[in-house]
Amino acid sequence: MNSLSSYVVPTLLALLLHVGIVALTASTWFETSADTQRLVPRHIKAELVDLRSQQQAEEARKKAEAKRRAEAKKKADAKKRAEAKKKADAKKKAEDKKKADAKKRADAKRKAEAKKKAEAKKQADAKRKAEAKRKADEAKKAEADRIALKKKREAEKKAEQKRQAEAKRKAEQKRRAEQAERQRQLEEQARREQQAQEAAEREAKARADAERAFIAKAEQQWASAQAVIRDGVQSQWRRPPSARNGMVALVRIHLLPTGEVDDAYVTKSSGDEAFDRSVVQAVLKAERFPELQQIDPVVFDRYLRRITLEFRPEDLRL
Repeated sequence: MNSLSSYVVPTLLALLLHVGIVALTASTWFETSADTQRLVPRHIKAELVDLRSQQQAEEARKKAEAKRRAEAKKKADAKKRAEAKKKADAKKKAEDKKKADAKKRADAKRKAEAKKKAEAKKQADAKRKAEAKRKADEAKKAEADRIALKKKREAEKKAEQKRQAEAKRKAEQKRRAEQAERQRQLEEQARREQQAQEAAEREAKARADAERAFIAKAEQQWASAQAVIRDGVQSQWRRPPSARNGMVALVRIHLLPTGEVDDAYVTKSSGDEAFDRSVVQAVLKAERFPELQQIDPVVFDRYLRRITLEFRPEDLRL
């Protein structure tokens, strides 16, 4: 549009110039003879811009622009097709990899199952061999017992009189052996009872020692924790102007194993709302006592998970 406007203005100016020239020429035809002696400008030149040439140039420019846009669109389409092909190739590659991974897992599973079956067969074979050996040993022992029994009976048959003579001696010997066995069993029972009593005493002593060590450790860690909590809260406490000596407020504090303050509330009021509020705010501002993370979890659960602080205007006590 701007290009067309730039052509119209010069064209109009040229037309106006030609109209002026024609008017001047026509006026000379009707003037008197004296007027014919007037000098006419020797050189008056006007150029008429060829509007048709300009339109053709504009059309050529538009065609060139259309061609450029068509080529740009063609390039963009080609690029889009290339990207689509690239995505399709990448998708196919990913699917091929997925299939390969699935096959790899299936092969690994098949090998694992084959190995498991081979191991089970190996164990079954070992068990079967062990069972066969046990039966063979039992059969061998039974045969040996049978032969021994047969020899014994033969010997007993041949030595019947001798056995009868020694029967009394053997009976006495057996009685003494049984008596000795009963005595041995009594002594063994007494020994086991003594060992059990000694073991119980050692265990009780060990438990007592462990409890004493735990209590000593707990007392030490409790004292350290007291100092940490007291100093942390003391540094955050801003006593209100209404605080007076003799006021006492008890605050219950819930702590987490990380040392963070989970909750704080007044269990015994000082009678002054501002004083009570200041002590709770002091605990909440302390927020966290990182040193408590070093406390033994059992000690923490037993002694530090819930503690009570006593606030007085003149000091702070646990």
